[in-house]
Amino acid sequence: MPKPIVFISHIVAEKELAIAFKELIEENFLNMIEVFVSSDEHSIGMGQRWLDNITEALKECSIEIILCSPKSIERPWINFEAGAGWIRDIPVIPLCHSGMEPSKLPLPLNLLQGANANQVSGLKLIFPVIAQAIGASIPNIDFSDFISKVSEFEKKYTYWNVVNECFEKLYNFHPEIIQALKQGKTIQIELTETDIGKIESFIAPLTEREILSFQRLGGVKMTPGGTFYPCSLVPLKNLKATLEDKNFKL
Repeated sequence: MPKPIVFISHIVAEKELAIAFKELIEENFLNMIEVFVSSDEHSIGMGQRWLDNITEALKECSIEIILCSPKSIERPWINFEAGAGWIRDIPVIPLCHSGMEPSKLPLPLNLLQGANANQVSGLKLIFPVIAQAIGASIPNIDFSDFISKVSEFEKKYTYWNVVNECFEKLYNFHPEIIQALKQGKTIQIELTETDIGKIESFIAPLTEREILSFQRLGGVKMTPGGTFYPCSLVPLKNLKATLEDKNFKL
């Protein structure tokens, strides 16, 4: 007799969290249940047709968990998979993380009973639903290790994704800026109004995180090539630690 299936719906960028939740379920239900994760090689073998496997798992699953972040809820595929569970009238649970809250979910996801991945109270609501769906007793679970994994994932996924993206844009704007910042220098540079608008958009998230600030110094320089304004990039208290961190990409 085949095992009941829990289907974890997620985007590829959130694979790490999906695998961690899969492991949590499998450990506590002692392999009484099959957990399907579409990006996991154990769920979909080499050479198998990806879409066919997902379609079959959606048809057969007893419960569906939707990993919901500000990024994932914008993807049509997540809503498609959630809709498949809705139509089959099986439990569909949004599991929120990385800045998403159940109360902030858009329609139709906000019509479902959601939980936070980093809160014991929310996780405790999910496992009785899984147990009921597969006809098992509710296990006594220590969520501390999983919540630590969620916190680590969220830090990397939200903080470092934003920080690295900003520095990559800054590098593409002027590659020498990064090297100067690594030397702890305050950088003075003359920019056009258009370039100021660009660099301000790069720097704003870094300023919020007390990494780097942008300032106009006042004055103006008129040249045949255009009008330039003296500006500076000023290191803030978190810059050195950020540039030395293993998660910094440049």
